Amino acid sequence: METPNLPPFPQQTTLPNLQAYIDAVVKARGWDTDNPETLFLLLGEEVGELAKAIRNHQKQYQESAKAKPTDSRQALAEELADVLSYLLHLSNLFGIDLATALHEKEQLNAKRIWH
Repeated sequence: METPNLPPFPQQTTLPNLQAYIDAVVKARGWDTDNPETLFLLLGEEVGELAKAIRNHQKQYQESAKAKPTDSRQALAEELADVLSYLLHLSNLFGIDLATALHEKEQLNAKRIWH
């Protein structure tokens, strides 16, 4: 069943547009009461699911043949999207403009010496 009153997905998928979209989706679904600890746990769970999707895509430690076959690239895409969604939600919760934060962090990283 679809959630009513979901905003349309942004035509221009800039990071600020995605962050605003996730904010609207969170409010429409009633998830705007989540606390940082809960969101962080959910993000961690999704990172674990992403790790499994990467492992399956790389054909490392495959599960038995009885497991249902999946499109490993599609599974990767879905788990990456879940991680991004929770990261955007957490950023919104803390009032962090993620595009600005990334830009500022990259400026700091540019001054570091990498080996």
